[in-house]
Amino acid sequence: MGDEIALDSKTMRPLYDLPGHLVRRLVQLTQGIYESEAKSFGVTHAQFAILQTVHLAPGLEQREIAEAAGYDSVTASHMIRKLEAMNLLRRDKGSRSRRGNSLHLTTAGAEKLKEMEPAIARVQERLVERLPPEKRKLFLQLLSEITGIENVHRNPDAQK
Repeated sequence: MGDEIALDSKTMRPLYDLPGHLVRRLVQLTQGIYESEAKSFGVTHAQFAILQTVHLAPGLEQREIAEAAGYDSVTASHMIRKLEAMNLLRRDKGSRSRRGNSLHLTTAGAEKLKEMEPAIARVQERLVERLPPEKRKLFLQLLSEITGIENVHRNPDAQK
């Protein structure tokens, strides 16, 4: 009974030095912060990503929205159906393909995103608050490189 196991950073280093473990912990942290700041809006973190993608690129088809938001098509399909049921998204018959439907925010969807802006800003600020301001850009650059996302943090020319 008296054999205490030390769970300090030295003991746990083999686990704490694994990038995958740290990323999983970061996802948990992000989800917890999102829940505390934005749960009251009735839109999950994943649903927010879909709404924001549709807002930024209205008229894309479901598979394109899924790809842009970083979800597989089945998962995105479920979220899109739920967002339609919540009257936040609508499908219009697409003109770019015979089978595809283009996605657009409804008025309620646009209003929901607008209402969420301050909460989403707080989520982002809280997520990086442990980093000194001079390291935040580097953090975003590294995340962009790891995920393969081409953005202004990874490629300053992407801003042009």
